[in-house]
Amino acid sequence: MKFNVFRKSQNESASGSPESQNTDTKAQTHVTLLPGVARAELLRHAWSKKTLIIAYAALFFVAFVIQFCGVASRAYTPYATSSFRQHSMLTTATVVYKIVCVVSLPWVARIVDCFSRVTGFFIALVFLIATYVMFAASKNVGMYLASQIFLGIGIPSYVMMERVFIADTTQILNRGLWTALPTAVASIPTLYVASIVAEKMLEHSTWRWGYGMWAIIIPVSLAPLILIMWKLDRRAKRYGVTHNIKSTLNLPEGSWYKNVAHLLYVELDIVGDLLMLTGLSLFFLPFTLTGSASILRWNEATTIVLLVIGFLVLVLFVLWVLSKIPKRPFLSVSILKRPSVLMACTLPLFDAINTSLSGAYFPSVLQVSGHFTVGEAARIPRAANVCQMVGAVLVGLLIKYTKTAKVFMVSGVCLIVLTQGFFCYLANNNGGFGSELHWTVIKVFEGFGRGFYNIPTIISVQANSDPSQIAPSIAMFTMFNQMGAVIGNSISASVWNELVIRRLTQYLPEASKSRAREIFGNIRVAIGYAEGTPEREAIDRAYREVLQKQGYISLGFLIPALILVFFIKGFDPTQRTSVNVDDDGEVVLTSAPGKDGEAQLNTIAANLSSSPSNSDISEQQESSEITSQEKKSELNESEAK
Repeated sequence: MKFNVFRKSQNESASGSPESQNTDTKAQTHVTLLPGVARAELLRHAWSKKTLIIAYAALFFVAFVIQFCGVASRAYTPYATSSFRQHSMLTTATVVYKIVCVVSLPWVARIVDCFSRVTGFFIALVFLIATYVMFAASKNVGMYLASQIFLGIGIPSYVMMERVFIADTTQILNRGLWTALPTAVASIPTLYVASIVAEKMLEHSTWRWGYGMWAIIIPVSLAPLILIMWKLDRRAKRYGVTHNIKSTLNLPEGSWYKNVAHLLYVELDIVGDLLMLTGLSLFFLPFTLTGSASILRWNEATTIVLLVIGFLVLVLFVLWVLSKIPKRPFLSVSILKRPSVLMACTLPLFDAINTSLSGAYFPSVLQVSGHFTVGEAARIPRAANVCQMVGAVLVGLLIKYTKTAKVFMVSGVCLIVLTQGFFCYLANNNGGFGSELHWTVIKVFEGFGRGFYNIPTIISVQANSDPSQIAPSIAMFTMFNQMGAVIGNSISASVWNELVIRRLTQYLPEASKSRAREIFGNIRVAIGYAEGTPEREAIDRAYREVLQKQGYISLGFLIPALILVFFIKGFDPTQRTSVNVDDDGEVVLTSAPGKDGEAQLNTIAANLSSSPSNSDISEQQESSEITSQEKKSELNESEAK
């Protein structure tokens, strides 16, 4: 049985009757839904209030754990890389993580559309456990970078599934608020608690235990949410089977390896995925490994070959996606054919370049040039994240009650540009460095600006995309954001590796010039010099000047974003998507503005959601009822004959 998406044409009256919507086939666009999308749509309006409250409570708890883990883990990174005598590998680790994020997001989105939403949460759980086990066991920088690959699948998968879950259970008007709430509620306490825990862990234990404990905490925290989603997914699957609704993939007949090959090549487009991964890795990683004190040089044949081959593979990937060879390209390029969606996705690209370029080594510079402790250096950048969440909740409420969003996008981007200008000023103010208060205030306003533009932008992408492409649209938006981080970190590493060692060699006293590379490679050596000594003043000056240069480059990337935001088309926050069943028993997605978007046909909620009195009905009882109904229908048919 085919699933359809019925969308009104622009010429159709918004006040059309249910009958006219049901019979006017010319005003309907038919879109075949993948099984995972179909099950999600079956459950969209079928959640009982009790189950929804429990699911959201579990979601909020997991968000707290993930935020806590993220803040604490970032504090260990400089010490982990320094223990391998590779502190400058910070951005290499970040770029590896971001590249895997970019590639894994659309792939995981396709998997959850092909199978089920619970599959995405399970993928996140498995890779997060593997990540922190590998972090704790890392004996060299190679194993540490390999851990970033698993992290690049686990964290983005969870974040995307959190947003997909919220999109599946809310309407556009409330989606901005609920998208921001879980992370916002979790961010405020973790700003202080997680950084303190990380600092105490480094004092009384090691960074290895700091990573390893999360391999136990995360699965225990995520298990209740996965259990709820699994139970509801089974309910949707049973409903699809008993009502003759297609809920599995059309795999070819034959042996199991033919089915696996079809799944990987056709449904998941493994060829396109590998081309993208190879191209991004070969092209961007050399930027993080090249410089005056790095293993590669710009004029070496190895660097040139890597860049050229990487570029050619990326071109081949673009040609592959645009060709008709892949039946289902893992990258949903059709989403970007709408100008508003393309511009809305490009906006976080430039912002992520700005954030990553000026922020990659910012905590290290705070500790070295600002003389801040580990906890203080973690809390200052974290202030931007917390205020971003608070601003996101605030803008979610404003969208809900003002029913407008464009003005918040523009004001948010303008605020980010303004704060980046102050960032450049404080980084090296006539030989001085900003105080903790100065940096915190800057980060607070930067966070509010990012929260004000981010939520309306991501909701704009969802609202202007096809309602059946929730997961791909969220993956596309997040992918652009991560792609910006890849570009920003690559440029940041290139500038850092090239200039810091030059400045250290230039400013250090003659007796200490031989230790320039050691200082460059280990943050503990850099902060080990006493304040006021000629060596420490030289180190402080070198770090300040490079940070300021990175800030100026970041500011340049914000100019296109400032221009672009004025051309992004707004969206109707009152738009609603309703799940219905038409006269033929087919699942229907009705998308319409305002009250006309309310369910106008017989929804499946009554069939899927259960009241408290019958919520515990077993599968055996349900199966027996279905069997008795089938026998009665067969008896009636025989009597009629």
